[in-house]
Amino acid sequence: MGALLDRFRRLWQSPERAAPAAARPAQAAVSPAPARPPAPPPDPFAAFAEALAIPVPPAPPPLPEREAADEPLLAELVLGHFRKNRPGPASAPSTSLRILNLVATPDADIGELARLVSADPALAAGVLGVANAAAYRGRSEVETVRDAIARLGFEEVARIAGAVSAKSLFSPKLKAELAAFGDLFGALHRRALTVASGAAWLALQRPGARSDRAFLGGMLHDVGKSIALRSVAALVLDGELRLQPGEPRMARLLDRVHLAVGAEVHAEWRLPQYLADIATRHHEAGVPAEAATLDLHVVRLAAAVQDLREEPLFAHRAAAEVLQSSAALGLEPREVRAFAAEMRAGSQRLAAAFGLAGRR
Repeated sequence: MGALLDRFRRLWQSPERAAPAAARPAQAAVSPAPARPPAPPPDPFAAFAEALAIPVPPAPPPLPEREAADEPLLAELVLGHFRKNRPGPASAPSTSLRILNLVATPDADIGELARLVSADPALAAGVLGVANAAAYRGRSEVETVRDAIARLGFEEVARIAGAVSAKSLFSPKLKAELAAFGDLFGALHRRALTVASGAAWLALQRPGARSDRAFLGGMLHDVGKSIALRSVAALVLDGELRLQPGEPRMARLLDRVHLAVGAEVHAEWRLPQYLADIATRHHEAGVPAEAATLDLHVVRLAAAVQDLREEPLFAHRAAAEVLQSSAALGLEPREVRAFAAEMRAGSQRLAAAFGLAGRR
């Protein structure tokens, strides 16, 4: 009986409470994912780069410390040589300077141009040679400067005469300089012709711009480089400077000094002020957009488009110049693309007309 009672007692007794489940460890607070940095704004040149089918030019890397310290000293050496051997008015052929000044005047006299060109046999031969080139020639041969004016028009002959006259400014003075640096002198001359031709074409499309001023401005905007190259060549031949024509240091050196040299030779040769302004301000960062600077913007844009094509060292600067001068001239990227195509075609025509070798 007692065993039975014990059994019932176990059946009716409340079972022991189960041991509480082990507490879950508290979860660590989840840190929010770091916010993504905002996407950089699109490069303002991107639309132009796409239109021109080129990458956006990157900023140039900093120079090695030694080169960065040496380049201002090299520039001072070249400027010192240039100033000791400053090319006075007689350094450029007098007929060339007279033609450049005549062509630069608003109401140039046709008879005076014909007389000046005809009086210089080499110049006359150069003008007639270009006038009879395939790019210009008609059914019959041009035999006199007046015939050239009658066929091509005064403005075109004036441009040809100005280009042929200016060639002497892109030539070395000595045969040794020609042997060592002739290709570089030639490249500077080709570039000047290409920029001049492109600037003249663009000026015809922009109300208020003058193609005659743009052409001469393009021919002479970088003349400081060719004059400085004479000093560089002399210093190299004298053993005072060690540079080769294809070196980036050479390009940077000429670029560093050409504005100062260009300003001084324009003053020495008494060329019109608008030409001096173009030569000294075409790399200026903040050229205002106004009527007085219209021809400057035209030349600046032509030079910058050419630099984007041929001068990777200066492409980043050229991109900024394209942006600013395009805005000043009211040009969209597609219009700059059309202009660049015209410059390429013009470069080929000039190479044929002037017998230029090298890159086109």
